[in-house]
Amino acid sequence: MEKHLLKQLVQYEFKEPVALCTVMEWKGSVPRKDYPMMLVSQSGDIVGTIGGGTMEKDVIKRAIDALNNHEISLDSFDFTNNDLSKDGGLCGGTVKVSVEPYTKTIQSFFNELKYLNETRAWITTFDLTSNTISRNHIDIHSTHHDPIIQNFIEVKKSKSTQSKNAVQLFRFITPKPILHIFGGGHVGKAVGELAHYIELDITIHDDRKSFVTKNRFPNALDRSWDDVDTHMQSLVIESSDLALVATRGHHHDFELMKWLLKSDIPWIGLVSSQRKWKLLSKGLIEEGFVKKDLHRVYAPVGIDIHAQTVPEIAVSIMGGIISFLRQK
Repeated sequence: MEKHLLKQLVQYEFKEPVALCTVMEWKGSVPRKDYPMMLVSQSGDIVGTIGGGTMEKDVIKRAIDALNNHEISLDSFDFTNNDLSKDGGLCGGTVKVSVEPYTKTIQSFFNELKYLNETRAWITTFDLTSNTISRNHIDIHSTHHDPIIQNFIEVKKSKSTQSKNAVQLFRFITPKPILHIFGGGHVGKAVGELAHYIELDITIHDDRKSFVTKNRFPNALDRSWDDVDTHMQSLVIESSDLALVATRGHHHDFELMKWLLKSDIPWIGLVSSQRKWKLLSKGLIEEGFVKKDLHRVYAPVGIDIHAQTVPEIAVSIMGGIISFLRQK
């Protein structure tokens, strides 16, 4: 669940009736597979998206009808259309979307999730017999007698199950990692802007104070302009965090790489050429690191899109980060 959407759900002011639409189940190829949610007001305004296109248009219409008729429903939407002359998705899959009035009670439930500093889980159940929807938090630190719930906790992935009487959506959300950017130059600044766009928190570190100002990095959780040695002594990096090394010189890069590789951080991006990385990696091996350590380093960092300009390089870097996080 996106932090921005969760914030909007919690802060919604209920100026008019509004429906909550949730993708409860998907099969095959569909626009989104992360079980998205969306609010639809009686006047047709929306908050969030469940994938766009004709499906979202149909869901909005269904939500407005449900509000007007005071209904709760679970509707199927088909993307297996083969006729190019007709409306309907061509992706090849199907989704089931629940539609229900969004109430203060549901808002209070989401309010308990707004501080995403720890892993949280819950179940949304659509009872097919009573045509009702309920939500319950799951204690992920306990052993559960229900094998479905226990498996869900162990796998740590959102998933949907269906029985004769109910469709259940198990949601599992973890705090996003922090991207620590070392170097506030052109690339660091551009990456910081894109990170905010995808709701990835950052810290920024450079020994030049003018390169880490609030004006330059308005959304950074932390800014420091100490020398590299001080950075390494004071900064706490969690094992789930990411690091981008984009300093102005190879001496700083080398020291930072030695320090980062001593941690268990899973993703280290280095802004470099092939030649520079070859020389740095040779030096790291001489320092006692092994090839397995260097496998955590993405250098030259980013997806190869033949980027040349700073914005293009930032896009390639962020593409690599997104790919890593989705696979992880």
